[in-house]
Amino acid sequence: MRAEVYPLKRPEEMGVQSGAIAGAIKAIREEHGLILHSFLMLRRGALIHEEYFRDGEAGRLHPLYSVSKSFLSTAVGLAQAEGALCVDDPLFDFFPEHQALCDSDWKRAIALSHLLMMGSGFENNEERIFKGKVDLLKTALAQPVAHAPGTVFNYYTLGSYLISAAFQRVKPEGIHAYLKRKLFAPMQIAKSRWYKSSEGIDFGGFGLLLSAYDMTKLGQLYLQRGSWEGQQLLPEAWVREASARQIDNRPHGCTDWEQGYGYQFWRNSFGGFRADGMYGQYIIVLPGQEAVIVMTSKHDSMQVPMTVIREVLLPGVSE
Repeated sequence: MRAEVYPLKRPEEMGVQSGAIAGAIKAIREEHGLILHSFLMLRRGALIHEEYFRDGEAGRLHPLYSVSKSFLSTAVGLAQAEGALCVDDPLFDFFPEHQALCDSDWKRAIALSHLLMMGSGFENNEERIFKGKVDLLKTALAQPVAHAPGTVFNYYTLGSYLISAAFQRVKPEGIHAYLKRKLFAPMQIAKSRWYKSSEGIDFGGFGLLLSAYDMTKLGQLYLQRGSWEGQQLLPEAWVREASARQIDNRPHGCTDWEQGYGYQFWRNSFGGFRADGMYGQYIIVLPGQEAVIVMTSKHDSMQVPMTVIREVLLPGVSE
């Protein structure tokens, strides 16, 4: 049985038209024919819509895919506040045993911040690397660097794994155990799972499983600038940095994937920012509307729900 953390309100009580929410869900599921597993919306700290579309979904641990990256980013922000690491720390400082692989000026310049913003410059061979039976950490560090760090956006999940590996050098418990202790416990997230590599490192860029309800909590934490029930769990400065445009990512082929990228967060074409993952997993944070929207899904049309939110739902949200 989950712990209820939000007051329940009708949408109209919070300035949102019920018809706009229903219309958005109908557009996604019926007009576009996409498989939606859940749709939740918060406004001003109240849960105004919670709907599931398959049996047992409310309590299901759903694979988050790349939404995991935003939780990884949050762990980095927490550890930086403790002084355990800094986003300006050079990547290879965490791996002294692999210094021989740091064989160029560009490699020596790679900092955690460059990995966070998907601008490390590493040549992107991750699909081949992830499929191979290799020493993942060593193989990742051995990759050539094709661009000066911080200059070119290249979506690189293997870079998120390197962040997780670096994190584990200063926090041997790893990002999942650390988040359970530092964040999940005070936010009443009781159930989670994060898959590890054969090296015992949380994958970082994917592999986290949570319920849709618990996904809303990360969005609400960022909407509240790191505050949770009167306690500053995450520094407000980190919320600003992680959600800001850290690197340009145009052109990327889709409107909502060329608005700039933060520290493992995407920025929206209609304001705010989001965590998103393959097959339609979203935590959309809308500070201008004081709202959070979570969707879990199984489809390949990532832009469609974003367009529906912009064109169907947001017109029904009062200022």
